Amino acid sequence: MSTQAQPHLSPSRTGHTDSLSQLANQYSTYLEARAHTQQTSHVYLESIHHFFNWLAQQPHGSNGIDDHSVREFLREHLPVCQCQHPAPRHLKTVRAALNQLLLMLGQDRIHALDSSASVDIEASLFQFDAYLLDVCGLAPITRHGRCRHVKLFLTHLFGDQPLVYSRIDAGNLINFITQQGRHYQPGTLGAVAGALRSYLRFLQFTGKIPATIATAIPSPANWRLATLPPCMSEDEQARFWRAFDRSTAMGKRDYAMARCLTDLALRCQEVAALRLDDIDWRASTLCLKQTKSRRVEQLPLPPSTARALIDYLSQGRPATSSRAVFVYHRAPVGEGVQKTTVRGAVRRAYGRAGLTWSGTHILRHTAATRMLQGGTSIKAIADVLRHRSIDTTMIYTKVDLPHLAGVAMPWPGLPS
Repeated sequence: MSTQAQPHLSPSRTGHTDSLSQLANQYSTYLEARAHTQQTSHVYLESIHHFFNWLAQQPHGSNGIDDHSVREFLREHLPVCQCQHPAPRHLKTVRAALNQLLLMLGQDRIHALDSSASVDIEASLFQFDAYLLDVCGLAPITRHGRCRHVKLFLTHLFGDQPLVYSRIDAGNLINFITQQGRHYQPGTLGAVAGALRSYLRFLQFTGKIPATIATAIPSPANWRLATLPPCMSEDEQARFWRAFDRSTAMGKRDYAMARCLTDLALRCQEVAALRLDDIDWRASTLCLKQTKSRRVEQLPLPPSTARALIDYLSQGRPATSSRAVFVYHRAPVGEGVQKTTVRGAVRRAYGRAGLTWSGTHILRHTAATRMLQGGTSIKAIADVLRHRSIDTTMIYTKVDLPHLAGVAMPWPGLPS
């Protein structure tokens, strides 16, 4: 790569420096294989050389590269960095470069840092996340959400001071939930309360608090059936479909992803996780293996979805060895997309169509509403939506206005 930055590692600890230089060359090849632009590759290489130069000076430098050393570099060194040029200091850019390094080494990427959290809080959250994975068996997105809510509580209570578990009492928990109720909808507030209960169970599990504290967290009032589920009108949906430019490869991909969301009522993660082997073209079925409930589900493949998939797979999908249905068309070209790609494609289509929606769940609600209005039974809709309880699906009966009108009683005082 012609613009490849040259290592500016310290001459000390020669053996370790040589291994880092070899890793830098491997990283350069990795970026090239992912089809990053020349400019991006240049900045990323300078960023990891900056990290390597710092790492070579650390007492623990020989312990290897992991999320701990990356976090320490980003949190402790970068804000006070006085290294000579070239040494990128922009947090977002450097973090992105080091995340690619971690991925290349087969490790998990790190999320955005929150400098307001103390070392004690970070350590407790790290242990909590391990508990959620090893003991509770929760998915990464669920663990991330719970840790985020708990971090907010701990930072609110302790700030940058040491974490003292005896200060986590009923009064502090109730005050925090009450304050959060001013900013969140009932459903989100319930998620906050659930995360805190989970954290208290973890503290009880590890013997840090007594068992009675968890019962102090109030349950926010939330009447799930009090509101109507949002739904696109037929005009809005027509504008939405016209917003995709299906003359381009990316337009074909985004349209096919949106069809999966709307026709099959899939979630973003389920669309991103689709594999070529999950589609049975002869039987016209789709097998879902990475669902929210972690169960394998099989759904019929509607003709509109099948046509969109065929158009993308035959005319738009780049040549790749990946078995993912939907892949990146930019760096990393050919690798399976993430759920953020699916969500972003839909949100951009909203903007082009002049729609004010922001989330993708509106497509799932629209699919359920259309099925109900078309005469599909509640049980069948629950099966398509993959609801464990049919009571969850019952909310859609409130939008079936034609059938509701047929059973409505006349208003007192008005002619029937």
